[in-house]
Parts: sequence; C-alpha cells; structure tokens
Amino acid sequence: MSDPGMTWPLDLGDEELLAAAAQVRDQYHGQRITYSPKVFIPLTRLCRDRCGYCTFAQPPARLESPYLTPDQVLAIARAGAEAGCHEAGDAAQRGLEADHGEQQPAEEEPDALQRVLRAGED
Repeated sequence: MSDPGMTWPLDLGDEELLAAAAQVRDQYHGQRITYSPKVFIPLTRLCRDRCGYCTFAQPPARLESPYLTPDQVLAIARAGAEAGCHEAGDAAQRGLEADHGEQQPAEEEPDALQRVLRAGED
C-alpha cells in the first residue's frame, strides 16, 4: 500500500482485521443483511466451463447419472419447501454458454418452486 498511514491487512491481528472489515462494510453497505430462502436444484453437474476451482461440476465419466430424475427433483423441491424456501434456482444454464459465447439466463423466478411441486402432484 502506498499510503504511509495505511496498514497492510496481513499485518493486523484478527480483531483489528475484523474491525477494519466491519468499518468498510458499514461505510459502503450498512449493516442490513438480506437473503432469499431459495432451494438449489442442481439439474445436472455437467458444465462446459473448465474452472479449476469448481468442485461442483464433474466430467461425465465421474457421474453415476448426468441428470437428476424427476423424482429426485421433486424430493429436493419438497425438502426445500419444508425448510421454508419459496423460490427455486438451478444451475443447468449457468456456465453453459451458447456456441456464440453468450451466457444463457438461468431460470430463477419466485413461482418456480411452486410450479415444480405442482407438476409432481400430477
């Protein structure tokens, strides 16, 4: 850091580092925390990306089945609903770029979980 009054974060003790981080957070974002109770339904663990850090996506040879069955999707959706989730998200399209390189939008809408649950009732 070029400012002589600045301290390198790694030179701070744990308490000092936490206090500095809290100060920056409060200054730029405040103390309000929001969240959306959402169940994640991983329709597939396949991905075209080659992220070296990802532990979720797997090559086809390492998977028992590349896609969840409808019963597995419903079981996850029901467990999410029982846990208080009212939205469903999936990663089927994240990281699956179209051939022209554009990111496809992931389906995340408030009634997606209810649609999945209703479909399972048929």
